Amino acid sequence: MLVRLRKVTGDPLLVRSGIRMVLTERAVAMREPLQEILAQVARIEVGTNFAPDLSDKEFRIACADCIPTLLLPQIIARLTSAGRRIRAKLRLIDPAFDVARALEEGELDLVINNSPNPREDLRIGRLYTDEVVCMMRSGHPLAGESRLSLARYLNMQHLAPQPSSLREMGPVDGELAKVGYRRVISATVPEFNLAPYVLLSTDLVFTTGRVFAEHYAKLLPVTIVPAPREFPPMRFYQLWHERNHASDSNRWLRQQVSDAVRELVVDPAHGDRGMLTPAVAAEA
Repeated sequence: MLVRLRKVTGDPLLVRSGIRMVLTERAVAMREPLQEILAQVARIEVGTNFAPDLSDKEFRIACADCIPTLLLPQIIARLTSAGRRIRAKLRLIDPAFDVARALEEGELDLVINNSPNPREDLRIGRLYTDEVVCMMRSGHPLAGESRLSLARYLNMQHLAPQPSSLREMGPVDGELAKVGYRRVISATVPEFNLAPYVLLSTDLVFTTGRVFAEHYAKLLPVTIVPAPREFPPMRFYQLWHERNHASDSNRWLRQQVSDAVRELVVDPAHGDRGMLTPAVAAEA
């Protein structure tokens, strides 16, 4: 494809600079009109009745690594079982990745997150809420508490995940900042799922959603204690750009994510009551 574009434009478009490939001046000038063309193509797709069993589409999703462990396998299973040629490409949100720009430029189809302040120019679909709890090793001095008070919570040493954004606080520290408090973060981990294992040999406390905590409480000697009442439930949602709002394929993708959440809310293996609290179905 690059060879064909070079023949059409009479420009190399990509040239080597040390160990990297960089855009030529002509290629940079082409970016904006190409984005407009892609947006028009997305609009043409509207009403084409997306057929997953016939599609070879690759769905690109970015998500926070605090998403419940059971949810992502459900989403992947739904997508890949709907069509043999459908591909699911998931990546974690990290500080170096601008998800809003990626949605705007078509590098991503969807974002699943719980950041307290999603960009207002993006579409949002609420998925579920989850109670905030504290995880600690089973032998922790406070493991027998029925609930932590805010004063006791602030006096503890905390384990936290690496921030997914350099521009804003996460849900836990953001809520504390609203009332003028800061916790003592003694250690951070680069991956959310490492946190329960760090707890086993320390007196650190990890603040997270109940679904994540209950999953690891079945596997490891960790205890769950409800967080201070000052913490509201964590709210999880999916985000997408206006350019994909009316797209049949993107609409289908959003529905698969919503249905995966419902399967965990009403899970036959757990009776009528599942593990998540569903949000009111809404898209903005």
